[in-house]
Amino acid sequence: MDEPSKSPMQLLKSLRRNASQGNGQAEQPTPSPREVPDAPDTEEDTAPVRPPLRDRALRVLRSPGTAMVAVLVVFALVNAVVTGRLGGTLTGGRLLPTADLATTWSDYLDAWHAVSGGTGAPAPPSLAVLALLGSVLGGPSVVVSALLLFGAPLAGLSGYLATRGLDVPPLRRALVAGGYALLPASAISAGQGRLDVVVAHVLVPPLLAGIAAVIRRSDGRWLGTACLTAFGLAVLGAFAPLVQLSLILLALLAHVLVPGSGLRGRRRAAGLVALLLLSVACLLPWPVVLLSHPEILLHGLGARVVEQPASVLLAVLSPDGSLPSLAGVLLVLGAVLALAVCFDARMLAGAGVALLGWLVAVVIGTASAAPLTGGVESPGWTGGPLVLVAAGCAWTVLVAKLPALNWKIATPVLAAGFLVLGAASAVGAASGPLQVHQAASGTGTRLVLEPGPQPARLVSGAGPRFGEDDLAPAGAAADWLRQVDEDLASQDGERVRRALAAVAARGADHVIAPSDTRLPELAYDMVVDEGPRPGPTRELRLLVPAAPVKLVGPDLARQAQTEPGPAPEARPLPVDAELPSFSVRISEGGTGRALVLGAENEAGWYATVDGRRVPLATAWGHLVAVPLPAQAAEVQVGYTEMPRTTLLVVQAALVLFTVIAAIPGRPRKVLTALR
Repeated sequence: MDEPSKSPMQLLKSLRRNASQGNGQAEQPTPSPREVPDAPDTEEDTAPVRPPLRDRALRVLRSPGTAMVAVLVVFALVNAVVTGRLGGTLTGGRLLPTADLATTWSDYLDAWHAVSGGTGAPAPPSLAVLALLGSVLGGPSVVVSALLLFGAPLAGLSGYLATRGLDVPPLRRALVAGGYALLPASAISAGQGRLDVVVAHVLVPPLLAGIAAVIRRSDGRWLGTACLTAFGLAVLGAFAPLVQLSLILLALLAHVLVPGSGLRGRRRAAGLVALLLLSVACLLPWPVVLLSHPEILLHGLGARVVEQPASVLLAVLSPDGSLPSLAGVLLVLGAVLALAVCFDARMLAGAGVALLGWLVAVVIGTASAAPLTGGVESPGWTGGPLVLVAAGCAWTVLVAKLPALNWKIATPVLAAGFLVLGAASAVGAASGPLQVHQAASGTGTRLVLEPGPQPARLVSGAGPRFGEDDLAPAGAAADWLRQVDEDLASQDGERVRRALAAVAARGADHVIAPSDTRLPELAYDMVVDEGPRPGPTRELRLLVPAAPVKLVGPDLARQAQTEPGPAPEARPLPVDAELPSFSVRISEGGTGRALVLGAENEAGWYATVDGRRVPLATAWGHLVAVPLPAQAAEVQVGYTEMPRTTLLVVQAALVLFTVIAAIPGRPRKVLTALR
């Protein structure tokens, strides 16, 4: 049945009601395409809007991290001025004077070094790092001074930046980084010239963050993160190989303990392999030296010293038991209180780092070994492992979910803690033997008889410099120096005379002896006293022929093949030549004569006579001897550089690959398909 017809007024009201209901429900046609929920956004929609440069600069200046770094810079500058260490080349303790840029490059690149009687051992990669940074910053000595004098602000800055990925307020990050920067163990190490501990103090926080990123990251940038961390580990290993090995062990433990599967697990494994291999390969051929001389891991790099065994005070981050170092207990107490009050599973990572650092410190502080260049057995310095402990304690406090603090109580407590740490660091750094080096002129080769238990050393030029005590001696050079030191310290005139003849055969023309030495009396016909030197020492000049290259006659050459050392009355003829490479023209002479070099006979030496390769011999048990013909001839002697050059090329290629792979790439553009 049809509906009754409606009046015009009712029909108009019905149309208005239907239109009103349709506005909220019906989809209206538009000339633009409909929005597809699954369509990817355009680059303009997803790209973050960066604030203006002025706003970003103001934000950085107002951040707590900037204030923390500024306070630490002022603290370090005042400390450097008060101690008189600002300006010049620093030396003292475990730090030998740093050479200029050209000499530092030469020391690293040369295949043979005139140290401890000559050695072809690879130079430590720390020389390459200082040379690279010194090429930009004004010289290796500037880099060393900046690290030792301003290590605290550098460590605070690295600690603050390394924690950017944590969901932690900037104020707490700045406070924790400031406490870590004022670690008394690091300040004491800086005052004693222990550059390895200072470098570890600066690099450990970002390296821990890099290892954590390698463990967590599963996106397409995993290789860059792994390479960047590997490069940092290589730089750390150039100065502190033990701390580098500890961090690699931490990365492997984290890979085992933290679950990961699928694509994430495969990328993590690949990242760890890249981190492990590249961090070691970038130091070639130095890792081979570490395998041959593991005592370097115990004693670290730097001048040889006699360390004292560690004590139970390692628990409070004290490497030497001194009063200023005891202030490190504040960092340990902060971590213990955080674990006790607000324990969280995230804090276990920092606690694990601290426990591993303590374990390494105990091993290093109790095990003993002789230094690389010889001397009495002693334990290692525990400052490097204690840096790991401090970083673990700081990590534990940083990730703790602390309750709301009453700042009226917390502020004076924190201020008192920072004052104690600052005072302890200042006193610890100032009490060390670090000082500005007073350059002394010197030429030729000298034998230096050092006071105390350290054996004698052969010095060329102005004196020993950074990196020389990290060169592995060739053959029995270390034993020879120890024996010479014992002979010269004896009161037996015959032993003294034979020792001086052996020193002259090495090419040394002077002996630096203690001021109360009796050498001029025991060997009056072999040395002459040239007067006192700075400090309690005297300089003695040898009267017997002393040159790096000598010509010996047939009789003396035959004697050199059977005797352990030259006789005091032996008088070889000095040759005007310098090691390791030289060319001389010899005249006619007797059959059986030879050239004797003041260097250890090791693999790498070669000689040609009139262009033909000749076999080498050994003189006086360990020196290089070149047999000569009776007729006149052209003699060329050198030390091969091919193995060293090949390894340097491989090292440069690996470093270049690591740096390029570590450069972050631009994000891929996402294009929206036209519909």
